[in-house]
Amino acid sequence: MGSPAVVMGRYIFTPAVAYSSPGARGTLHGDGKPVELYVTEPLLGEFLECLSRAQSDLDRRWGAREHSHGNVARV
Repeated sequence: MGSPAVVMGRYIFTPAVAYSSPGARGTLHGDGKPVELYVTEPLLGEFLECLSRAQSDLDRRWGAREHSHGNVARV
């Protein structure tokens, strides 16, 4: 199964399904119109993956800070 759709302002990015054909691209829709993704789709997917990893890391660090009452060693 592919990654879930991501809302970015007035646009919605839906990544291509992981097991789709090699030329398959995700879709971007905004203002009721599709936006063609050729070069930018892989970059956008990579960027969103980086943001997801950063969010997970921040969530982990924030959780550690809450459990230690703010006494977390700085990384």
